[in-house]
Amino acid sequence: MKISKEILGQIQKDIEACENQKSRQGSEALYNALIARYILLDSNFKNGLLNNGKSMAPGQEFDYRPELKAISEKLKMILLINQNEIIESENSQLLKIKEFIVQGEKIKKEEYHPARGGFPFSYVSGPQYDQWMAEINIVNERVLTDHPLKESIGLMCEKKDDDPRACDKMIGYLRAVANDDEFWDSIKVKTEEGGKMSNKKVFIVHGHDKMAKMEVARFIEKFGLEAIILHEQPNSGKTIIEKIEANSDVQYAVVLYTPCDMGRAKEEGVDEEKERARQNVVFEHGYLIGKLGRDKVSALVKGDIEKPGDISGVVYISMDDAGAWKTELAREMKSTGLEVDMNKL
Repeated sequence: MKISKEILGQIQKDIEACENQKSRQGSEALYNALIARYILLDSNFKNGLLNNGKSMAPGQEFDYRPELKAISEKLKMILLINQNEIIESENSQLLKIKEFIVQGEKIKKEEYHPARGGFPFSYVSGPQYDQWMAEINIVNERVLTDHPLKESIGLMCEKKDDDPRACDKMIGYLRAVANDDEFWDSIKVKTEEGGKMSNKKVFIVHGHDKMAKMEVARFIEKFGLEAIILHEQPNSGKTIIEKIEANSDVQYAVVLYTPCDMGRAKEEGVDEEKERARQNVVFEHGYLIGKLGRDKVSALVKGDIEKPGDISGVVYISMDDAGAWKTELAREMKSTGLEVDMNKL
């Protein structure tokens, strides 16, 4: 679904309307209006929104609040999947710098410590401040490598607990970077001149099926691409999310949905359990869609396993024994700009 500014505004209003519908009165009318609106944009929008088996007391309306909650979640996921297309007017890296400035001003108020107890200076300190500085350091190392203030920002991250004015100084540096039009114009030119992606990294998300993981990794490497497997990366004391973040500067991701777990709805019996992928795989799939864009993430599905609810635009490829999945995956990667020689299949 292509998201324009007008559609974005309408989706946000409809999410709010769903969440504010506290009474069953009017819930059916709102449900019908939303279905009519979004089915024009996505013919599969109604998939997964069950509304059968309803009952009501005399003089009351049917209760569609559960369906409205599901619609709200579906609309939120659509926004997440499309976030790369929504932010078109400004460089996303510049937006991040501006976000840091806003966060810094907020942290200055919430974690401010006045001079007292013999300490002659006021200062900023606390968990939000620490996380803010850490995130700035990551962006500094990845994005501002050619900026004149890179070393100053890095040094301030190191001295965040030693310099009472570190927070103010950092905000000053960030404002200078945000206002450096020449720097951001140069980044834009480099991006446009780069054309096809120079980065050849492809991220692989997997469960417990080691054979499938290695088969996909070797297939990707046939094209001269670098397969990045999370569990093969150095730990360095990082959590799973931090390791994903540290290695998510990739150009494409392949997610392996292999039958590693069993699951069922709470009201279903044990005999109705279905094979499903590991929960970390589902989480990382969503994270990478939000990070890279849905067109740069493919899911390989092995066997007849349960998949997340239908979301328009998500690519699922059946990992068949005949190997037809290789051709389909190669085409998907090539369509995003990766240099994939189809003659090497």
